[in-house]
Amino acid sequence: MPEHWWEKPFRVFQTNIREIDAVMDVPKTVADILDFSANTWLLNTGGIVSFYPSKLSHQHPSPWLARRPGGDLIGDAVREAHAHGVRFLARMDFSKLHRDQLENHPDWFYVSPKGERQVFNGTYATCPSGPYYQEKSFEAIAEVLDSYPVDGFFFNMFRYTVTDYAGVYHGICQCVHCQRRFQEFCEMDLPAEEDWSNPAYLLKWLEFCRRNLGELAGRIRQSIKARNPEVCLLLRHNPDVIMHEVNNAVDRPLPLWPYWAGEAAREARTAYPDRPMVINAVMFLDIPYRFVAEQPGLIGLHMSQNMSQGVNLWSYVLGTTDQPDRKNYAMVKRMLTFHKEHEAYYAGLRSAARVAIISSLRSEELCGREDGPARVQRERRGLFRALLESHIPFDILPDEHLPAAEKDGRLARYRALLLPNAAALRDEECAVLDRFVQAGGGLVATYETAAYDAEGRPRMELGLRCLGASRVIAHRQAPGEMRAAYLRVNRREDLPGFDLTELVHLDRAFLHVERRPGAVPSLLMIPPAPYGPPEKCYWEIETREPGLVWHQYGKGQTAYFTWPIGALFFDHSLPEHRGLVAEAVRRVAGGSQVETDAPPMVEVTVGQLEGQERLLVHLINYSGHSDRSYHEPLTIRNITMSVEAPKAFGAARGLVSGAGLPLTPVGGRAQVTLPELGLFEVIVLE
Repeated sequence: MPEHWWEKPFRVFQTNIREIDAVMDVPKTVADILDFSANTWLLNTGGIVSFYPSKLSHQHPSPWLARRPGGDLIGDAVREAHAHGVRFLARMDFSKLHRDQLENHPDWFYVSPKGERQVFNGTYATCPSGPYYQEKSFEAIAEVLDSYPVDGFFFNMFRYTVTDYAGVYHGICQCVHCQRRFQEFCEMDLPAEEDWSNPAYLLKWLEFCRRNLGELAGRIRQSIKARNPEVCLLLRHNPDVIMHEVNNAVDRPLPLWPYWAGEAAREARTAYPDRPMVINAVMFLDIPYRFVAEQPGLIGLHMSQNMSQGVNLWSYVLGTTDQPDRKNYAMVKRMLTFHKEHEAYYAGLRSAARVAIISSLRSEELCGREDGPARVQRERRGLFRALLESHIPFDILPDEHLPAAEKDGRLARYRALLLPNAAALRDEECAVLDRFVQAGGGLVATYETAAYDAEGRPRMELGLRCLGASRVIAHRQAPGEMRAAYLRVNRREDLPGFDLTELVHLDRAFLHVERRPGAVPSLLMIPPAPYGPPEKCYWEIETREPGLVWHQYGKGQTAYFTWPIGALFFDHSLPEHRGLVAEAVRRVAGGSQVETDAPPMVEVTVGQLEGQERLLVHLINYSGHSDRSYHEPLTIRNITMSVEAPKAFGAARGLVSGAGLPLTPVGGRAQVTLPELGLFEVIVLE
């Protein structure tokens, strides 16, 4: 049973107020929050501006508090929230201060490589290494805790900033505290900029930031618990509740990643299955346009993804609830109200997926470097979308969590793991994966997986013994080197359903590998051929070099794609790439957890309530998504689906429709027909 309030489902509404909003109508705001079906209010409390009469010299109370009867917004807000059963979260922002503090305490602040301060709209960026974060922030937290019965804290901009709100790059902080701490950390000179060729940045500074912020968050959390153990901390680093934010941006390049919330939710919930999570779906377009509402369709998809992973909901506006653009209010109310009405189904909801993608931030940084998003993130997201469009439920597990997941038994519940260019694996992680396959698990790997060690150095042999390739004997990855190459489908069983497709698109890179004894080659490479003029468009060479290698290892099986199939699918969406990935996963996993005639734009997730055998199947409809537009989706009718069932279920019903659904047990599976699907549906099998 949950011990703390945040271990039960909750819904946050955030009013990120301006200093002029110190006179806000608190009773009306609480009434609006309740109308949204939220039960938790996040409100600015201290840091850049204090909304209570702080007695601390480094805090800056809003001048508009003088116009408020009693002069204390936080006192009024906490009382009103609690009187109506609403939890109160205090938002603190220690990332900036005013000039008076800069003049009195210059060592609290960011210093650029040019010796300049980072200034934006009259506020000066502080540094997490300095005394304001490391010491004085604790005074502000203690003052709030001693003055008000708050239920939790959230800290904004809890990071080392190298850019300002306008995106202007200022470089890595060079303050005396950063220089001292960095030299104590690694005995190297603090880098001045994000230079991927500099080992001090690549191997040390990124880890330095993560470690410092994690340690600081841990100290803050301990100080909160020492005063009141029933107060929680929402943060990405060392929290009680993991938080994440999904948003839009006017300059973000296409394609917009519409699965962002689900991606973040899967990774955090898989890495920390016993820790609650909340994801902030920002209700406005972008920071420069905080009073233009985001498309309702995008908000709906984000919140649907969150619920499907058992993540709590969080909505956020700048200022008060009296917004000049309220076009997405109805969608937010719709989603929060559904969550409230079906709260019992989200208490203890855990993923029941039998497939997991192994994410690798280390590979993205060490091997991808400045091209990490192109070489690693796109590979992962391509496999993500291939699984989603193939209706294969899956989790995301960071590679650094593999040993712990093996030790506590979590890894054993998966039938297949996917490694999307997980190039820089530790020896211990490779050993865990080998044992997983040897014991009967399946594994699908792509491109340079296990080709480098934990420091990013090339291995003489691939780190995974379970793969059908022992080593890479040649890299073909120079720009344009593989343009106009193909893969011949020599084994029809590797690409079922594509009888008219004999050649598969190959581009960007290809690895020539040395196969292990008994490994089975597939997808034979045709080298780049002339592509113009048309009269010369033919080839004379076809090789026996495989683009896919199958291998039996112990009781398990592996499939190894020697090229970036995920990144190519991410960019071009060719169905044969998706088909190859899906078939490889099904084969090494020994079958499909879900079989359905739903179109590819329907996401299917399978969850299980802790301690219960009933299943929750979420379906999310992406048919309203087109480029950067998010419309109300088209209704999809008469979807048939069968799900592997831990027992013979007697009933099925849809929580959105409120209706019972036809259910047929078929050989260890539950077959359900869904008459219609709008934005989302939740099918309960019990």
